[in-house]
Amino acid sequence: MTTSPLRASPRWSASAKLIVALTTTVLLGALVVRFQGVLQLLIIAGILTFLMVPIVRLLHRNARLTWRMSTHLMYFFLVLVILTASTATSLALVQQAQSLFTTVQVFLASLPEVLQSLSQEPFRLGPWQVDLRQFDLAPMAQEALATFSPLLGRASGLLTSLAAGAFGYVSRLIFVLAASYFLTLDQPRLQGLWEQSLVPGYEEDWRRIRRALEGIWSAFLRGQVILAVVVALIVWLALTILGVRYAGALALLAGLLEFMPILGPFLAGTVTAVVALLQGTNAWGLTQIGYVLLVVAVFTLIQQLENNLLVPRILGDSLNMRPVIVLVAAIVGASLAGILGLLLSAPATATLWLLGQYAYRKVFDLPPWDPPIDGLAHPSQPRRWTWFRRRKVAAEEG
Repeated sequence: MTTSPLRASPRWSASAKLIVALTTTVLLGALVVRFQGVLQLLIIAGILTFLMVPIVRLLHRNARLTWRMSTHLMYFFLVLVILTASTATSLALVQQAQSLFTTVQVFLASLPEVLQSLSQEPFRLGPWQVDLRQFDLAPMAQEALATFSPLLGRASGLLTSLAAGAFGYVSRLIFVLAASYFLTLDQPRLQGLWEQSLVPGYEEDWRRIRRALEGIWSAFLRGQVILAVVVALIVWLALTILGVRYAGALALLAGLLEFMPILGPFLAGTVTAVVALLQGTNAWGLTQIGYVLLVVAVFTLIQQLENNLLVPRILGDSLNMRPVIVLVAAIVGASLAGILGLLLSAPATATLWLLGQYAYRKVFDLPPWDPPIDGLAHPSQPRRWTWFRRRKVAAEEG
């Protein structure tokens, strides 16, 4: 009995390809909308995986352990750190942060009366005399109250839930840890899939785009974590020396707001100034206004040192975006995806910009890499990052 030769599978027509592409896009969009909450947790798990993989790889290579054993050890250590952070000290810090937000809420509630009293008569600031009677400060106070009070209320509610050990947050944390653990465990296999081009003939383009995207997200995520920790420690030390109340909570707030582009340091400094204003007495023997100005000056000095010394060495110029673009992206990200969209707005915008440039050049039949659009070839890139990436490229190609 003879078997008939296999017939070549017929090619899809252009209309069939278009229908399949549109159907897939609609289904993916429906899934994203339907499971938006789970998707956000998966994104957080992906970020945690992105941060943990280099540590697991370092342990795997230097200690000569298997990838599975290295993953087990690192996540066991991570769980121990989380449990340690749930001790009385961390709960006291959460309670301090809750008191801080309550203080700011009370200040905002009394802001109209404070501004009304300030506008009654001029006051002196050193050799200068400031007269606020010519300004109508009441609408400004009402607008600030309507803007910040709901945000502070939600933050205070979150801290209350954390202090009480709410079951919902614990279950989300377990889900994120479990998803990140399995993603890290399968990272070698996922890395192989990530390195393969899905479209034949585009291997070189995919390789360069992949490396550029890795540079963007690596610099932002890992760099921002380091930056947040360093800034939080510096702010805590400076505010402790100055004698500002809630120094620990303010330092934690400053570190977390480092993930918010442009607006974060300003908000942290504003909250610190409000706390110094409401503190009343201080150990430096200064007037209330003078003490606030001293705190603001120290906080501004910290931000300038961060922008001029820490940011260029930790983040480099991998995002390579103008501040106004980062600000607009933060507003759009917050409106689309809340706090997570706000935090990831900068690298997401840099990713869209890279892919948009590539698509534009391909649509108009322009060479995508001449001049180069990927951050690896940017002429102003710090030498340390270039050296590191050259070693990584040589290791991958070797």
